[in-house]
Amino acid sequence: MTLPEIQSGASDNLLRTYFSLGLAIPNSTMIAEDGFKACVGEFDHPICNFAAGLHLDPWSAKQLKHLASNKRSFNVYVLPGDTPRHLGELLHRCDFRVSYRLVQMVAEPVGSHHGPRVLAAESHEKRLDVARFMTEQFFNRQSETFRQRVAQATADAKGLDLYELLAYDRRCAAVMLCPGDSVVGIYNLCVAAANRGVGLGKELTAWALSEAFKAGKVVTLQCDSRLQPWYVNQGFRSTGMIDVYTLPKSTRSDIMNVT
Repeated sequence: MTLPEIQSGASDNLLRTYFSLGLAIPNSTMIAEDGFKACVGEFDHPICNFAAGLHLDPWSAKQLKHLASNKRSFNVYVLPGDTPRHLGELLHRCDFRVSYRLVQMVAEPVGSHHGPRVLAAESHEKRLDVARFMTEQFFNRQSETFRQRVAQATADAKGLDLYELLAYDRRCAAVMLCPGDSVVGIYNLCVAAANRGVGLGKELTAWALSEAFKAGKVVTLQCDSRLQPWYVNQGFRSTGMIDVYTLPKSTRSDIMNVT
């Protein structure tokens, strides 16, 4: 695969994953405009309030601002392959600002894996159990109600596979995979706090690469730049950046209308 093909496959995989999760939140819907696709929902979190797949012009950028200004939490994801080249300038003109960046990474699949057992969460009950484990690792400072809603959406999301790694006779790590036509996406890779530092994250990553090798697919993920060296050591390489834009609070209609 060429670099543009890999970037396109990785971006498509992210879109599929994010929309699967977002639309699994009750009362969330998809909006398809000429310049972007968006998910909007009642839950006050970017998991179901975001836009991606951007091909903006000045008019669609203003439409996007209007949509985002009515939400307290709304992310705009600028992915490799989005257009036009001055996409950032169009967003800046509409008051969007970069809030953080992610590194898009890919790796070629490798051969068999002989580490600890990794099991698929096949029943909905097991999916919910694994999803709760994930939310405990990523959102341990959030409320129980928040974690329950995210876990339920993760369990309900279509086309996303959940797995758990068993060691010491208990679940110690988990991961979510999004299988695509030519790319497998790794998401929500996490290790229980009590079991970190012993290589379980590396084992789970190696297992995912082995599964992709069996299917003849490239592996992709997105990570904070601080994690990039760790993933490079696992065989990944950077193929671009993902910029995440938000509106400052002062430009949101729900803030401006407060009297």
